[in-house]
Amino acid sequence: MRILAVISLLTLSPFQLCAQQASRWEAGIQIEHGRDWYNREYYNWGELPNGYIENFPSYYSRGAGFYAERVINSRLSALAQISYSQKKMFVDMYGEASRTAGSWIKKEMHHRGAIDAGIRWYVNPKSKVRLLVDGKVGANMFIAAVQREAKLGNIMTNDAFGYDRIIPVASGSMGAKWRRLSISAEYRQDLTAAKRDRTGTGITGRGVFGKVGFALYRAGM
Repeated sequence: MRILAVISLLTLSPFQLCAQQASRWEAGIQIEHGRDWYNREYYNWGELPNGYIENFPSYYSRGAGFYAERVINSRLSALAQISYSQKKMFVDMYGEASRTAGSWIKKEMHHRGAIDAGIRWYVNPKSKVRLLVDGKVGANMFIAAVQREAKLGNIMTNDAFGYDRIIPVASGSMGAKWRRLSISAEYRQDLTAAKRDRTGTGITGRGVFGKVGFALYRAGM
């Protein structure tokens, strides 16, 4: 009987260890909605001609993605996420062609992807509603822009109008989590400008977003 008990213990231990490790992971989906503001710098241009635009916003930004959270202890977690977003833009702000050409464009939508990772801190881990603070760094990628031209229909541009397609980004969030549901507000800032060498210009973006997450798999705390 003792031999059988020892064998059972040795057999179950690896499975119990795997279950314990798995319980420290959480994964889910999230959606976001917000707005961006962009600043364009003209390097070594001196005084700008009339009509050149330095600052412009998006109409809105909306997106969805997946996240994974690895519990370190009751207060700290490692966080990673990947997302896709659509940004409705004022027409021809990136291309900056003549206003005559721009007047023929009726609608412009930018498509972007992002991946980032960081740390999440739970302010009150014992509470049913846990307050959270996130800090993350990552990369933002310009996938494509779709412009609806008056006569030609949709025109796709996938070279980011000559600007850098991938740039580093940092973000910070504050919110709350209850069971599987989390709600937060996030501020996002480009760490470097997306530059276009042929015109000597660079664009830096920042944005504010509301985010809602839902855990498909919950970690054991």
